Amino acid sequence: MKKSILAGILLTFATIFFCLGIFEISFPHIFAWSELLIDSFPKIYRYSIHIGVTEALLATLLMVFACFLDKILSMKVLETLSRLGLGGMFIFASLFKIQDPHNFAVLMAQYQFLPHDLINPMALMMPSAEFLVGIAIIITPFTKENSILLLFMFFSFIIALSHALFHDLAITCGCFALEGAQDKAEAWTSLIRDLVLLIPTLWLITRKNQSLIQIWFPHKIK
Repeated sequence: MKKSILAGILLTFATIFFCLGIFEISFPHIFAWSELLIDSFPKIYRYSIHIGVTEALLATLLMVFACFLDKILSMKVLETLSRLGLGGMFIFASLFKIQDPHNFAVLMAQYQFLPHDLINPMALMMPSAEFLVGIAIIITPFTKENSILLLFMFFSFIIALSHALFHDLAITCGCFALEGAQDKAEAWTSLIRDLVLLIPTLWLITRKNQSLIQIWFPHKIK
């Protein structure tokens, strides 16, 4: 019982650090602990990214310790966080693209990757797919199938970003903002983030199909 309580405390702090890390990395201009330094250091977002990576690593370390104390509880929390985090990220990322498909099509064209005739159809279909899969990974029991769809999406993002970096196209990934050319460091940050997010996505593919409610109450819902 004492081990479960300690594991719960570690998992709570891990959740907090994980969320802060994701926000720091994905939205460095908004969620930055070092806001007071922005006037002196215009490129403070780089520091925010480093803070976010540190927080994510700390969350991982706390998760590992929690697993040693109570593996069953830790796996439940980890799967719940992974599904809510990935699903929420895809839902949020899709909204501004759905609202402004024209600018998203312009951003896709800047990658110089897709044939011209496919840009407009993809700009319309991709945000809707992101939204639906994001919803599905959270509320449906089809964990494996939705994780495979997320995996294909991440692969497409990674290929596109790698292509842009290889050809020295200093553009942002367009994941959370419809912006044009940006510092090349931001494209590298987006690529590294997507590579890291492959880990929980691949792990979810190994989990059995069940809803989030079934994870916590397996004997009450069949």
